[in-house]
Amino acid sequence: MRYQFTAFLNNPDAPRPENPIHSTDGGRQHGFKGALVGGIHVYGWTTGAFLELLGDEWLDSGWVDVAFRRPTYDGDAMSVNINGNEFTATNAASEVCLQGRVGLGKAPFLDDIHTTRFTPAVAQVDPRPNLTLDNAPRAKRLAPMSVPLSAAEHRAFLDETLRETNHLFHGEDARCHPAWVAGRPIYLLHHSFEYGPAVHTRSQVQHLAPARVGQQFTVTGHCEDAFEKNGHHYIVNDASLWGEQGDELARMRHTAIFRLRTA
Repeated sequence: MRYQFTAFLNNPDAPRPENPIHSTDGGRQHGFKGALVGGIHVYGWTTGAFLELLGDEWLDSGWVDVAFRRPTYDGDAMSVNINGNEFTATNAASEVCLQGRVGLGKAPFLDDIHTTRFTPAVAQVDPRPNLTLDNAPRAKRLAPMSVPLSAAEHRAFLDETLRETNHLFHGEDARCHPAWVAGRPIYLLHHSFEYGPAVHTRSQVQHLAPARVGQQFTVTGHCEDAFEKNGHHYIVNDASLWGEQGDELARMRHTAIFRLRTA
């Protein structure tokens, strides 16, 4: 099957101190041709193809393993092609920006992800230390984080960031958008450390149960590894998203470059 969308950034020229590569000047400073669209957002648009192919069940018990191969820029016209359980998302120049596998049921990678038990959230460290390879919490638990998500906050995320109209994510019984779910490991790391500019390189997500808007979530996690490759500094974190009743809603592995090599 084939599915299409156009990537966008609201005001790409605006400064984004939290991650400068998502601004025109910051992207160019780090060797890109302009502002990079966030990997989580590109993934979010791509999930429209998964839902079209696999249905609502994918949000409750589906999985995805996605790698980000090339930058996506504001205005890029993207095409998602799915063959069996393998997919690619390509730009107008036929360059593969995302690729991976998707399916229903238990993910082939699920047993590799570190299982973190539920524990109550703790306050954010203040001041947060700058993340380095020396202080990266390899093989250690990350401080758990509380994440309230109101209907208004989720609607703003849908309208302003994704322009998402799928009825599944709107209304009284709205599901949390898979892009919002997959983005929680990013904020979990920010809960304990300052870092960036950063680039998202891979996400592995297993949905375990319905995640509904309008509750207080908890995110727990574990740092699997941190290393240098080609001058970039990488970190790999495993995380779980928990509902108010202590039920695990999603289990994830997030890989990112937290320090880019000098352009």
